[in-house]
Amino acid sequence: MIDLGDYGHPPSTRRRDYSLVLLQLMKRMRLELLLLLAIAVLINSNAIPGGWTADGDVVRILGIAASIFIGFRNTQAIGRWWEARKLWGSIVNVSRSWADTLRAHLSSERINRKEERQLLQLQVALVWQLNFQLRNFWHRELRELQGQLLDGLKLPRSSSLRQLGLQRAEWIRDLHRQEHIDSFGRMQLMEVANACTDAIGGLERIRNTPLPASYDVFVRLLTWLFGLLLLLYFHDLGPEPRIPISGVLIVLLFLMAERIGAYVEGPFDADGSSFSLPLDSICLTISRDLLDGDADHVQHLNSKDPVRWT
Repeated sequence: MIDLGDYGHPPSTRRRDYSLVLLQLMKRMRLELLLLLAIAVLINSNAIPGGWTADGDVVRILGIAASIFIGFRNTQAIGRWWEARKLWGSIVNVSRSWADTLRAHLSSERINRKEERQLLQLQVALVWQLNFQLRNFWHRELRELQGQLLDGLKLPRSSSLRQLGLQRAEWIRDLHRQEHIDSFGRMQLMEVANACTDAIGGLERIRNTPLPASYDVFVRLLTWLFGLLLLLYFHDLGPEPRIPISGVLIVLLFLMAERIGAYVEGPFDADGSSFSLPLDSICLTISRDLLDGDADHVQHLNSKDPVRWT
């Protein structure tokens, strides 16, 4: 097999990064870990009445129920994450189609090359604005580069995603009115723009509509109830009334599984952790594809490591 070398390798989680993933998870779960530790200490000190101990069959039934609900919730969370990734893939494809369609319908005259460049820069500004608005977060240097790009387009730095979309439609209209493109070219450009708008709407839907709060609360309470009863059951099971380390680890694994589903459910986290999508890397790919590396955005260092997306 020949290794071309220039294209790199598909992102993968390396074994030495497993500890980093666990650290990211534990950092987010710090309150849950403290609560679990407090409960274990209270049970071992007999501060919780022994009459709360449930029958072994009840604990097993609760364990099965918690497993089913956590599994269903995590399946839905991964589905949301994957749908968001597919929609961002559509944004990449639409951006490339935008560049190809402009190149196909605009002539090589100097004024048309200027219009083409302007519309490519607008698409790049639009995808970065989408990145910022989905996460409600930006790196300071990237935000400044975005401002410089908008300055070059003579657009306000405060332009929203919707305003940039409207500006794109107005410039397409101006191209047709000035006869730089014909009616067919205008229709094709609007089809590409509409496909981009559809993908943006899907991403905004995922961001603004999480799983129902009632379901989230139920799964979390069920997990904690099972954990509490399991610790009490282990406490009274052995010859000495103490919780074995294995019992605490089992409860911790259930809590981790439940929390992972909650974190993956929101794929637009600001911290760029392994729970979120690589938005900066995707936007940098679009910047390179459309502007051939001339955009200042591409100077930003990005990571291909799925454990550290940014």
